[in-house]
This record gives sequence, C-alpha cells and structure tokens, in this order.
Amino acid sequence: MDVAHRLASARTLREVRERTLDVVGEAVPFDAAGVHALSPRVSLDTAVLRGVEVASMMASVSQWDALAVELAALREYAIAHEHVAADHEALAPGSRAHEVWRRTALGPQRLATALVMHFVVGSTIRGALVLGRRTRDRFSRDELAWLRSIAPTLALADAAFCGLESTLGARLPVALACVDQRLTRRQREIVEHVALGHTNAQIAEALGLSPNTLRNHLAAIFATLDASNRADVVRLAVLLPADGRERASKGASVEKRQTKPRASRR
Repeated sequence: MDVAHRLASARTLREVRERTLDVVGEAVPFDAAGVHALSPRVSLDTAVLRGVEVASMMASVSQWDALAVELAALREYAIAHEHVAADHEALAPGSRAHEVWRRTALGPQRLATALVMHFVVGSTIRGALVLGRRTRDRFSRDELAWLRSIAPTLALADAAFCGLESTLGARLPVALACVDQRLTRRQREIVEHVALGHTNAQIAEALGLSPNTLRNHLAAIFATLDASNRADVVRLAVLLPADGRERASKGASVEKRQTKPRASRR
C-alpha cells in the first residue's frame, strides 16, 4: 500500500483527511473515527468524521482544554511510543484519567475502546487521528505497530495541506517548560508535571517531596496564579515548548496575564 502516493494526489485538506481514513480503515477496522486538530480554537468544519455522534462531540468542545490536562497521560504515552496510544496501553483501569476518558470520550460515542494518533511535525502536535471500536476487541499489537509506522507520513501530509489552505491547526508542544518568574524554581517544576497530567503522588515521587510539602507548594501556586483548579494552572502559567526554555530570559514576560503578579511564595 503506497500511503504517501495516495495522500499526495489529494487536492484539498478534506480530501487528504478522507483518504487518511480510507487508508487506515483498510488495515485497521474501526466503528468511529475522526481527524481534527482537537483544539477548541479550530472549527469542527475542518474535521473529517465517520461514525461519530456529532452532537455529543460538539457538546464537549468547551471542555477540551481541561480534558487535555486530565488526559495528558494518553498524550505522554503516545509521544513515547511513536505518536500512537491505545487506551488499554496508556490508561490504568480505575485511574482518574481512565474514568475521565470513559465518561467524556467513550461513553458519549458508545465506544468500548479507542486510540489516538498525534500528528507531530518537528516538536509540535499539529492534529490527531482518533479511532474507536464499539466492540470490546482491543487494537492488536500488529495494528498498533502498523499505525506507528505510517504516523509520520500522515502527519506530514496533514500539515502540508493545512499550510496550503492556511488552515488553523493545533500547535501543542510535545513537552512544556514553565518559565513563569512569579513562581519559584521548585514551583515551576511542579507546574511542568501538572501540565503532563501527573497526580500528586507521581509528582511527589518524581521530585522527592513529601505529600504535605507538595500540597503546600500547590496551594502557593494556586494563590500566585489565582487558579481555581489544575486546568487553570496550565492555562495561567507562562509555559513554553521545552526546547524554548534556554531562549527564555530570566525576566520572562507575563504580559499575557492582565492581573498584577503577586510575590512568589516559598
């Protein structure tokens, strides 16, 4: 199957996305699928969907930013495994992320299992392919290996046609670095873990902190950023792509915040 040739002969972004689903469906059966930037700032008119209950999807758009934080484990697993993650691989049964995924992604679409392929170009996630099945047949190891082998080709084709049509795409960095000078160095490290969707226990273990010390740091971070929840922390903190950490000056601008910065709490 000459995947690149079939995609390159498309004439529009919609056509290349339709062909993407055709190519994938010939090798990996699915009941529901979609190609989109998965950003609430990108119109669903650019999406190509099959077998998707559109009304349910549209009702969830306003939650996508918060869900990106809650489901960061899925993205993190995909980045570490050639940009593809099946839910049974990435989300531990009984975990908060698994429950959020079941409630917000699987349930509304009547799916039993699903996977996400991130379209990564350079160090940026530009879009995603989502496949779902309504039976309990998990995506097999061979199916996942094949999807991982074609992920770069699909990503480049989608990004190329987005560029040709000047279509707004997602520009989510693969990893984030917190450079917010309102926060202490330790607090910035914690924010980076929060952005990856890590639990308090995971953050405490990674940074060698006691649960009480971590809770105190989080309380200070919430207060400094005037955040109500973890999604607010990610939205309000000054975060850059991880490869931009060295380019950020020690006096990183916080002009995108309208409130006057408070003193850092240690």
